[in-house]
Amino acid sequence: MKLRNVEEEIFVAVFWSPFIGKIGYRGPAVAISSVNKIGKFDILPEHTNFISLILKKLTIHLKEKKQVEYEFKRGVLEVSDNLVKVFLGI
Repeated sequence: MKLRNVEEEIFVAVFWSPFIGKIGYRGPAVAISSVNKIGKFDILPEHTNFISLILKKLTIHLKEKKQVEYEFKRGVLEVSDNLVKVFLGI
């Protein structure tokens, strides 16, 4: 039986509305946490395709237990093929 090679990271791209003027993030992460209308959720490597409106907070979990955090009113998060695109301040 051949074992499948499982990804250990996801690639994250965070984009802000140009009117806000904040800097986004582009790079690898081990997980992402956020909140939507239903509650808190996490995105891990190999996550199924997913799209959601997100609210208030986004945390990007990096290696060595480091984190990048964003606070905002609302945004959109889309996951596809181990790539997470996040659009904030929309």
